[in-house]
Amino acid sequence: MLVLASGAYLAAFGALGPALWRPERPVLSTLGLSALWTVIEWIRGAFPLGGFTWGQLGASQVDGPTLPLASVTGVWGVSFIVLLVAGLLLLAIEWWGSGVHRSAVALVACAALVLLPAFIPIPAPNGRKLDVATIQVDVESVEDLDGIVEDIAIARLNVERHVGLRHDPPDLVVWGEAALDPGATADAATFAAVTEAIASVGAPTLAGAVVNDPDGRQRTSTIGFDGSGRPVDRYDKVHLVPFGEYVPWRSLLQGRINAIDQVPIDRAAGKDVRNLLVDGLPEIGAPICFENSFPSIDRAMVRQGAQLLVLTINNASYERTAASEQHLQMSRLRAVENGRWVIHAAISGISAYIDHRGRVVDTRGLFEPALMRHDVVASTGQTLYTRFGDWTPLGSVVLVGILFALPRSRRRPRRQPPALPDTPRVLVVLPTYNEKETIGRVLDGLLELPYAIHVFVVDDGSPDGTAAIVRARAEADDRVRLAERDRKLGLASAYGIGFDRGIAEGYDLVVEMDSDLSHDPHDLPRLLEAARSNDLVIGSRYVPGGSVSSWSRARLALSRTGNAYVRLWLGIGVRDATSGFRAYRRQALETVLRRQVTSDGYGFQVELVFRAWNEGLSIAEAPITFRERSHGQSKISRRIVLEALWLVAKWGFRARFRPHSGW
Repeated sequence: MLVLASGAYLAAFGALGPALWRPERPVLSTLGLSALWTVIEWIRGAFPLGGFTWGQLGASQVDGPTLPLASVTGVWGVSFIVLLVAGLLLLAIEWWGSGVHRSAVALVACAALVLLPAFIPIPAPNGRKLDVATIQVDVESVEDLDGIVEDIAIARLNVERHVGLRHDPPDLVVWGEAALDPGATADAATFAAVTEAIASVGAPTLAGAVVNDPDGRQRTSTIGFDGSGRPVDRYDKVHLVPFGEYVPWRSLLQGRINAIDQVPIDRAAGKDVRNLLVDGLPEIGAPICFENSFPSIDRAMVRQGAQLLVLTINNASYERTAASEQHLQMSRLRAVENGRWVIHAAISGISAYIDHRGRVVDTRGLFEPALMRHDVVASTGQTLYTRFGDWTPLGSVVLVGILFALPRSRRRPRRQPPALPDTPRVLVVLPTYNEKETIGRVLDGLLELPYAIHVFVVDDGSPDGTAAIVRARAEADDRVRLAERDRKLGLASAYGIGFDRGIAEGYDLVVEMDSDLSHDPHDLPRLLEAARSNDLVIGSRYVPGGSVSSWSRARLALSRTGNAYVRLWLGIGVRDATSGFRAYRRQALETVLRRQVTSDGYGFQVELVFRAWNEGLSIAEAPITFRERSHGQSKISRRIVLEALWLVAKWGFRARFRPHSGW
C-alpha cells in the first residue's frame, strides 16, 4: 500500500505537469514544475494516514552547497532547487543548437542556484556547552529472545554501558528508542536496575521507552530521568507509524490481511508536541524516530523553546538497508532548518552528533556497540524557517495555481479568408419567443439596409402571436421566412436550424442576432464590412466604440467579469465572447459545427467562438450599442448562466490537459 500511495504521487506529478507547461514561457514553466513537485512532496508528507516523507529530493543534498538553504525554506526549498536546476539544464541542452547565449544564461543560473545557498548564514549556537554521551547496543545479540525476555535483555545492555560513565559523568546521557520496552518498564527489578545505574553516574538521562499506562493504553515515549534516577518528565510520540505502531481500520482488515497480526497492539498517540524539562539541562526537543522525518514537529519543539534536539531511534527492523542512512540525512536537514545541534541516538545505529550546519562530527555504524561522547552547544536563536515555517510549499501552491490559471497560448495561423462577392448574400437568423412588440421593427430595420439580406425567423410557439406577424410578413416579402416550433426548445437549437439553412442554401454570411431590439439593425453594416477580411465578426459591447445602455452597474460588472473569466480561463483574445450579435462566413460555420454543439444560451456563444479560436479562424470585434429590452422578459435563466460557468470551466481544464486541440 505504501508503494502504491507513493507511486500515485509520482503519477500525479506526471499527470498535472503538462497542464502547467507553457511552450512560450519555458523558464516560468520550469519554475511551475518545480513548484508542483514541491507541493506534491508536501502533500505526500501529510496524506494519507499522516503522510510519508521518505525520498524527498531535498534530502539528497545534505553533502552539497545547497544545504544551508534549508535554514530559510526548510527541505521544501532544497527540493524546489533540485528540480529547477534539472529543468534549466534540460533547457540549456535544448537551446544549445538555436541560441548559445540562452544556453549560457541557463547554465550560469544553474551554477548560481547551486552555489549561492552556501553563503547563507545560519545562526551560531549561543547557549551553554554540554558533554553528551550516547549509548548504542548490540541488539543482534538478543534477537533470538522473545517478548519480555528480549525487552529485559536490551535494558540490561544499556545499563552495562551506562555504568561505564561512573568515573567521568557527562552532562547528559541518551539511550535510543526501545531501550526500555514494556517488558523492562513493567518488570520492577529491571526498572530498579535502570534507575540505580542512572543514580550511580549522577547524570540526567533520556531513554526511549514503550510504556503500558494505567489507562490501559500503550505509548511510545522518551522518559527524562534526573541525576538521582527519578523519572521527572516524559514526551509521548504524537505521530505514530501506521501499520507499525498501530493498524488503521483494524476491524475491517482483521482476517483479510494476516500481516497485521505482527502489530498486536494499537499504541496511543501523545496529546501534543512538547519539550522535555529536566533540572540542570536546557529545554530539550525529543522527537521520536519516525517523527523526525516531519519538519513541522522539530520546528514546533524549537518554537516552544527547545535549545537542542535529541532524537531517539530504533531502526533495527530496517536491518542493513539504506534506510538508516536516509534517516541520518533527515536529521542533518532538521539541524540546519532550526539551527540546532541534533543528537541522533539509534539503539542499533547509525548514531551521530550533528552540528547546527548539518555536519556529522561523530558517528557509529549499524549494530556496532558503542559509548559515544561529544560536546554540543545549546542555542536560543531562530532560523528564518523556524520563524516562518512552511512558506515555500504554500508559495508553491500559489505559483502552481497561477500557472494553471494562465491560459495556454496557441499558435494561430495567419489566415486570410478568401474575398467575398461585391454583394454577399446574407442570412440573418432571428430566434423569437413573445417578440410581438419588436419583431416588426427588427424586420423593417434589417430589410431597409443596402445589402442582399434575407431573414429566417425561428419561433418557439410564442403565445403572444409573434409567429402570425412574421407569417404575414413572409407572405408579403419573399426575403422573410418562418420556421415554427410548438414549444420552447432553446436558443442554441433555434440558431442551429438557421445555421443549417444558411449552409445548405449557400449564403456567404450568416448572422445571428436578437429580436428584441437589444441589437440595433443599423449596427449590422459594421459587422458585414468587417466580415470581408475575417471569418467571424462579433458585435462587441466592450471594445472602443461599444457600449451598453440601461443596465445597472451590478449587471454590467457581472457581464464584464464573466467575459474576463472566459478570456483568461480559455485564453482567447475576445472581449465579448458572450455577445449574441455575430456574422459568420459560411465556411467558418461549417468548420465550427463539425461537432455537435453541447450548450445553450451564453454557453452556446462561448462554445462557438472558442471553437473558432482553436481552429485558427480569423476573429474580429466590431463595436455595437447594446440596449436593454423594453418589451417582454429576458430568456436568459439562472440555469443557463450556471451552465455557461460550468462549461467554460470544463473547456478550460480540457485545454490545459489537451493543448493541441483545446477540447
